[in-house]
Amino acid sequence: MTTPCPNCGAPDPGSGKFCIHCGQPLPEQVPSESQPSFEFPFQEDVLSTNVTDQSSDISPPLPVTPASPSDYSPRSALSDGVAGISAASIWGPFAGHGTRGRHVAWLLDNLGDKAEDLRNAVTKRFQERQIPGAFIQPQILVAKGLLVEQRPYYLIQRGRTTIGLYIAQFGKDLYISQVSYFKGPISVARIAIVVLMALFALLYPLMLSGSADDVSVGLGGVSGLGEFVGMLCCLGPVYFGVWVALLLMLLFALYKFITDKDILAPLRVQPNEFDQDDLIALEKAVEQTVRESLDVVGIEQELMPPAEEYGLRQRII
Repeated sequence: MTTPCPNCGAPDPGSGKFCIHCGQPLPEQVPSESQPSFEFPFQEDVLSTNVTDQSSDISPPLPVTPASPSDYSPRSALSDGVAGISAASIWGPFAGHGTRGRHVAWLLDNLGDKAEDLRNAVTKRFQERQIPGAFIQPQILVAKGLLVEQRPYYLIQRGRTTIGLYIAQFGKDLYISQVSYFKGPISVARIAIVVLMALFALLYPLMLSGSADDVSVGLGGVSGLGEFVGMLCCLGPVYFGVWVALLLMLLFALYKFITDKDILAPLRVQPNEFDQDDLIALEKAVEQTVRESLDVVGIEQELMPPAEEYGLRQRII
């Protein structure tokens, strides 16, 4: 039996965690076996298999911190999936996950009432599919700005790839969005170059100071003076250039941390063919999971045609 909404009194507030009329959180209910609740029951140990190729610079998914009831407010345009309103955030919803790649979406006419059922079906299908090496979890993402929305996403992470899946009711229609992000691998060559530049910047003054002492106390004054002048004139501009390069790299790292939460961005390189294959495979797996879930809720898969392009694309801006 459906319990009326304690906030607005609607007799049928829906089967989710929030009232579909006023957007306020509903009292927790024990889900029945025939109607599973959209609780994002993903566990890392259930949906991870044979993870042996994880990159050392990738942190495990962070746990979801539940928001308090006061953080939630009435629904907005993409109403059914909005979790609430948040205070100011300097980072975008996918900050820290790398460079944005493909972003595709589908709008299914007059099927908005299937949003809750589809989320439940996707939850179950993810559990059954067990995408190899993937960590799947729900997370409330926050937009960038002063007063911004929070929206519940599925985050599917494998290696350096992250796929964000969003399912919501848009008026009478059903909205499905999938976006991919990739964090480039850290280059060993770039690390070596930075270390050599830092050592040169620190040791050159000592070398110069030692040469000056040799000139002042040495017996071969003319020869010693020539070596000192040669080191000062030839390596001096290089020394100055190294410091400029290190400073620019530091400023770029700080900029990427403020904008993308990635302070190691100067050390990252573009994805190779293997990385592209991993990204495309995960994109196709997530998309196919949603399409298979459509059959479960009685929606034809033809209404959600496969995307035409996969993988990272060159971006103009």
